[in-house]
Amino acid sequence: MEEQRPEAVILNQGTKPDRSLGSLSHILAPFTGFLAPLVIFAIKNDEARQNDPLLSSHLKESLNASITFMIASFIHGILTIVLIGCFTLLVHWILYIIWAFNANSALQAGQEYRYPFTFRFVN
Repeated sequence: MEEQRPEAVILNQGTKPDRSLGSLSHILAPFTGFLAPLVIFAIKNDEARQNDPLLSSHLKESLNASITFMIASFIHGILTIVLIGCFTLLVHWILYIIWAFNANSALQAGQEYRYPFTFRFVN
């Protein structure tokens, strides 16, 4: 008598989209200025717009936040004349790092994120 062995069942878990460049854009922005988000946005946004709208949204948000921070840094530089600019720049930079990590966490969880106090230059 021949024994029947059960067949293996492979469950389709679905593939999670690769969002590593979005994470890189958020995490590098406080340290590289707008350069890293701009390069990543230019390389990946067309593909992301078609395949992963959430990633496209995060790339735009990261670029907008980095441009806003660059403009704010200029204002902080002007404020150094009255000796408060160094303090305001430090506080803003620390907050920017915290917001970048929050944005990365939201991206990995599949959620939208909007940086606080950010102008939307890229739509």
